[in-house]
Amino acid sequence: MPKIEYGMPAAAGQIRPVSMMSVDHYGLLRRAATDAGFTETETATFAELLRFAIWTSQRYNGELAAHSRDLPPQRPADLLVGRAGGLPQLPVGMPWPTDPEGYPLPFIASFDCAALPRVERLPLPSDGSLLVFLHHEEDYDVCERSDEQQYGRLLYVRAGTETTAQLPADYAAHPYYADRDFIAPEQDLFAVVQAALPSWLTAEDADLSVFQQQLARDMPHRRELCALVDRLWPAADFAAFQFGGYSWHTGGVSYGNLYDDPELEMAETKLRGRLTGIDRVQEAFLVEQELQRVRREWLPLVQFETRDYVYFGRFMIRVDDLAAQRFDRAVSWTEFTE
Repeated sequence: MPKIEYGMPAAAGQIRPVSMMSVDHYGLLRRAATDAGFTETETATFAELLRFAIWTSQRYNGELAAHSRDLPPQRPADLLVGRAGGLPQLPVGMPWPTDPEGYPLPFIASFDCAALPRVERLPLPSDGSLLVFLHHEEDYDVCERSDEQQYGRLLYVRAGTETTAQLPADYAAHPYYADRDFIAPEQDLFAVVQAALPSWLTAEDADLSVFQQQLARDMPHRRELCALVDRLWPAADFAAFQFGGYSWHTGGVSYGNLYDDPELEMAETKLRGRLTGIDRVQEAFLVEQELQRVRREWLPLVQFETRDYVYFGRFMIRVDDLAAQRFDRAVSWTEFTE
């Protein structure tokens, strides 16, 4: 297998190393907001809702779908950070991850952590590689989140570990692969940093929940700040894999304006037993208040399309577990989109 030169620009011609020093994205926002006349207090409140994500994608017709045009200075783009499909580089002597029936789990992608851009509030390892395995249909069909871990796996391989790539001997035994390939075609993945904000920030005041109205009082120029973010980090169309940011959703809405995502389910679970005997407005306020706490505690480590486009995979993780490299505590959360 050819050696991947991660962290290199994708432009043709002479290849030179790209500095992966951390860019102070929030600092860029603060400076731009100050220059535009926004107060420090309003900018700080707004920045609490701003998240940065790493979008990766393949090339389509020679272009990257995750690449935004008119990128501002200091913004890394087109960085080769990993590979989807192919064979994983597993540590020598480590067996291929399997499900409870002993079938090998499909390999999704590998990422070089040293090549991934640095973004705030996403404490990825500074080196080593992250391997993603998932059987999305089996993962989606189980009822308990703890059971889902049996069909999805994140493996962190530390830098300097001796690795090897080879097929598991019994990979074709699973009925699921009777009419499809176990190994997906290899595709290089390139990264760019994107900004993410809750969609309600651009809504009319009358359409906001009571909780959102409370937050909005401290952000009278929230729409103008959203426009500033759009200028600093122009939106892109698509990511095959996304690290950090906000959770993807399938369009379902609860409480009138909250998307059904893992964080909302976690918030409702934490409040179970405390939501009886109160009206719907109070219930929604408490749930949204808890939702903000959950989002500070958890994040979507990686979300991605599966080979069946009606599913997408996702691994949630606590921020402190990610910082401590406890990837075995990540929770798989596969979604069905139809």
